[in-house]
Order: sequence, then C-alpha cells, then structure tokens
Amino acid sequence: MIQHILVAIDGSETSRKAARFAHDLAQQTQSRITLLFVLEPPRMVPLGFLDSELISTGQRSAEDMERVKRLLDELAADLPRAQVQKVVEIGRPADTIVEQADRLGADHIVVGARGLNAGGKWLLGSVSDRVLQHASRPVTVVH
Repeated sequence: MIQHILVAIDGSETSRKAARFAHDLAQQTQSRITLLFVLEPPRMVPLGFLDSELISTGQRSAEDMERVKRLLDELAADLPRAQVQKVVEIGRPADTIVEQADRLGADHIVVGARGLNAGGKWLLGSVSDRVLQHASRPVTVVH
C-alpha cells in the first residue's frame, strides 16, 4: 500500500508530468507527497600546475532559490497542505533522491525521464536510470 510518494522535481516538463502523475496517484491512494528539488553543488575543477581550483558552476543566488520555491509552490497548489511537503536539498541528484526516500520513509518514488538521446545517456547516464538501479522501493519513471 502506498502512503508516501517522493517526487523528484527539476523544473523540466517531464518532472512536471511526474508531479501530475504523483498527484493523481496520491488522490487515488490517499497518500502524502514530498516534492524534492535537488540542487547540484558547485563543481570544482583542478587547475593542475596552478595548485588551485576553479568553480565551474556558480553558487546559487537568492533569485535561484526563489524560482525553486515558486516552482514547488505551483506544483503543490492542487494538494491539501497537510498532504504535501516541499524539500530542497543540495547534492548529486540520483543519490540524494534515493537517500531522501530512505530518510523520509517514502513508499514510492516518481521521477521524470529527461529524454536524453542514446549518446547522451551513454556518456552521462541518467538520473532516472540511477534511481531505478539504487532505490529499495518501487520507482515510476514518467515520460
């Protein structure tokens, strides 16, 4: 029986579809939903001979955080407040999704597929593939 659904949100159209799917599933099963947005930490690139590092992705601004908050508020708007929780974490997306599902005791994970082409998937892998491989609970991937 599903009582708690964790939905991974990244702002893409497929993550919005995943949120709608989870909303419908939650209504059918009277489940709670946790909307999880994972921000990747800044990446450090070693510069070698300079014995220093360069930050390749910038720090998150207050404006970035406000956009994330508005997105989560928008996706949660159709759910009763007691039924939805909004969480923002910093980390590697797939690992953080699996860790949060464990920590929060979610019964089910819903993620969107990014739709990478075969070459992109081979080079980068995908968050949904990694979640499928490492999650200890059912995962639904929404296309």
